[in-house]
Amino acid sequence: MPSTANNPDVPDAITCRRALPEDYPALGRMLELYQYELSDIWDQDLSPQGEYGYDLTEHARGERFFAHVALVAGRYAGFALVGPAVVTQAEGQWMEQFFVMKKYRRTGVGTALAQHTLRGHPGPWEVGQIPDNLAASAFWRPVIGGLTSGQFEEVQVTEGWWQGRVQRFSVA
Repeated sequence: MPSTANNPDVPDAITCRRALPEDYPALGRMLELYQYELSDIWDQDLSPQGEYGYDLTEHARGERFFAHVALVAGRYAGFALVGPAVVTQAEGQWMEQFFVMKKYRRTGVGTALAQHTLRGHPGPWEVGQIPDNLAASAFWRPVIGGLTSGQFEEVQVTEGWWQGRVQRFSVA
């Protein structure tokens, strides 16, 4: 990541880490915000309890699924969820969900969280964006390109349970 020194738009105290047990309540609430934000392009409905719901049991185990959080000055700023590659590859990792709170967008938090998460799981990767999420594609292409020196492939997935753009690459 480029230096953030003396840049007033970049928070000084960005911390990215694998989620700890005490992070899961906040992670669950951020997931609700994330799902609400995408509700106009990702067809979802609320449960009878008024929640979208997202089961984080596998992520909390940390065996094949993982959760990461970003904090700014100790306050939650975003998360990344990682699972096994499933869309275009049989091996590696899949970026399941990625979210940065609006307050922290375009401040370096997303890039720091993405780099931390991708580097934390070396090997093959898939990062996908649903067709109407153009902002996500605009974010991911330069982040992945910077991390891989432009060595990634982008494919369109038009059949199956998940459809959209997928960047495939490897992280050393």
